[in-house]
Amino acid sequence: MKNPSPWLAGLLWLGTLAVSAQTNLSPKIQFDETIYDFGATSQVTTVSGIFHFKNTGEGILKVDPPKPSCGCTAAQVMPDTLPPGTAGIIPFTLNLGFNRGTLVKHITVHSNDPLTPEVSLTIKVDYTPLYNLDPLAISPNIAFGMNETNADTTLTRTDGKALQIVRLEPSQPWIKATVEPGGSPEATNARIHVIVQRDGPPHRFNEYVRIYTASQSNSPASSIYLYGEVLGEVSLTPEALYWSVTDTGKSGAEHPQTQAVQRVSIRSASGQTLQLKNPQSTIKGLQVELLPLEAGKAYELVASLNEVPASTVSGNVSFETSVAAQPRIEVPVIVNVFKP
Repeated sequence: MKNPSPWLAGLLWLGTLAVSAQTNLSPKIQFDETIYDFGATSQVTTVSGIFHFKNTGEGILKVDPPKPSCGCTAAQVMPDTLPPGTAGIIPFTLNLGFNRGTLVKHITVHSNDPLTPEVSLTIKVDYTPLYNLDPLAISPNIAFGMNETNADTTLTRTDGKALQIVRLEPSQPWIKATVEPGGSPEATNARIHVIVQRDGPPHRFNEYVRIYTASQSNSPASSIYLYGEVLGEVSLTPEALYWSVTDTGKSGAEHPQTQAVQRVSIRSASGQTLQLKNPQSTIKGLQVELLPLEAGKAYELVASLNEVPASTVSGNVSFETSVAAQPRIEVPVIVNVFKP
């Protein structure tokens, strides 16, 4: 076979250079702005905006789905593949919720730009809610032997206009809420009195009271959140078990004693005779036992973490009692595993 002519060889060489040059073309992502500052705002529940960017490189730009820093932010990229010289957008929405003050959130954008593979976009809002509830949540506990408990909170309209609460709607019939009398019709704030009544056996509750105003009568202007417990004859201290484990390579026996063993004191609130038995755990590797401290009046629940789980788990430890209203008690358990 004859060798190609110098002229043909030159053409082949130039073609190879052209293909190589096209292969090595790089994209470049460039944003018009990386900070979106809404400034001071109020009377809204969400804010939305758009980050603009271009592919100023010579290769095709491919952008991954944006990753917001919190679940309160949603973002997307349009389009996700851009030829050289074309533009794209990242629209976003930030749910303000019950936050207040200066909020700073971030959106991380990854692309195939070799020089800037990651860009951090920042959203800033100085937010003042139209209705400010203080405190936003209350934790009323009904002690053993008591039939009810109460707590107060104050709702303020921040724009200086009259508050004018028209109704309060508790989530359960055993929760009562009233506006304390004495305020004028032009008042910008009002104190709300909440009463929680004992209803049924001991239990934890997570409820709310919706607040409606004259200017916002079809949807709640705000909500009071109630986190508490109806306590029974059997009292626990603490009421939950928690482990924080950072080294999953060690067994439970190799961890410090203060980390591997947790204790719960159990007493009779009425002073009556108390009998406990049959402790059980839903978490593998968690051993539990009941030790009497005072005959018929106090026990200690000892929980030993003998096997560290590979990841964070939750469950409960339970035991039987001689109290008719609380025949079985469950203690929440969380083993939080931090992977190195």
